[in-house]
Amino acid sequence: MTTFYEAIEAIQPKPINQIEEVGLLDSINRVLAVDILSDIDFPPFNKATMDGFAFRFSDLDDTLKLKIADELFAGSNKDIALKLKEAVRIMTGAKVPQYCDSVVEFEAVTEKEGYIVFKKPPKKGSNIAYFGEDLKKDETVLKKGTLIKTNMVNLLAQLSCVSIKVYRKLKIGVITTGDELISLGEPKKPSSVIDTSHYSLIAQINQFNQQAVDYGKLPDDLQTIERTLDIATKTCDIVVITGGSSFGDKDYTADALNNIGAKILVRTIDMKPGRPTIIALKDNCYIVGSPGNPVSTFSVFRLFVGNIISNMLGCKCFDVSFLKCSITFDYNKKPDRMHFLPVDVRFEQNGYKAYKIPYNGSGDFSALSKANAFLAIPQEIQNARSGDVFEFFFI
Repeated sequence: MTTFYEAIEAIQPKPINQIEEVGLLDSINRVLAVDILSDIDFPPFNKATMDGFAFRFSDLDDTLKLKIADELFAGSNKDIALKLKEAVRIMTGAKVPQYCDSVVEFEAVTEKEGYIVFKKPPKKGSNIAYFGEDLKKDETVLKKGTLIKTNMVNLLAQLSCVSIKVYRKLKIGVITTGDELISLGEPKKPSSVIDTSHYSLIAQINQFNQQAVDYGKLPDDLQTIERTLDIATKTCDIVVITGGSSFGDKDYTADALNNIGAKILVRTIDMKPGRPTIIALKDNCYIVGSPGNPVSTFSVFRLFVGNIISNMLGCKCFDVSFLKCSITFDYNKKPDRMHFLPVDVRFEQNGYKAYKIPYNGSGDFSALSKANAFLAIPQEIQNARSGDVFEFFFI
């Protein structure tokens, strides 16, 4: 049986190189395909960061008194040459006059009869954003492989990036299998099960801003599964198929993959949930065969499909990030598999702490809905105790 870490190592996809150009606002949650260099120095001049008075620090004497000579507003191109012991009224964002090296805010002075008097000695160089201190021309400000987020929009707009070069979205096929499955809205039978994993997988793909290709739910029929996998692997970058990955009489995923010429890289993984997980490769398409239970499907997608997406797009943001937390409960298990346990993790005074959620196994979608993280308990651990520290990842 393959360990979790060996399964991750088996995933070595080729990065995609197809690039498309999208508008600035359409670039959010897309992966940058080129480095972004600044074509400007910013600020383009020394500018005031507070409403107040600009002055030369060397003009101050024991009286702490200066004459008000003029005023400046943001956007003004007025050139002002201050005389000795003069200050200029200035607003936030305005260009600081030449030779002025400090700005004092209105609240720090008393204004009377055309003069200001400082309430206390000011600091030299205060309240000025200096030329080029935020951006230098030709500086790399965003690197290729960056996931573009909303906090980057101001920067990109300032650099006049009307359009952005990003990697194309990955096509991720979704196939669910099982004679018992029904879609939302279909008549229920006593033996039927709503195909929740179908909706969950498409939701996760949409959350990652990739392109879901829905091949629907299939019956437990080898030829149907084989034919659909053959079509999907010729169209998609990744295919996720749920159900049929175990060793039962109607578990056909492995046989279907072999029949279409896919190379099975991983057949089972010593993890719970998700032991009968298959990872395969056909040409440049990765196939992940997951157990059909909702917690298994969800965690397998986050752990393995997210890793494949990250590698294909050269961006680690889609992969899980393991952090450390202490647990607030006892947990006993056999030392045979790594356990991924849905938990509620909170940040407290001494760091992250994991709280137990009632959990009845890989079919417990209720527990999954209450969790915000998965706790990773190593294979060799048999008795985990409150206060012990383990890794976890947020979902």
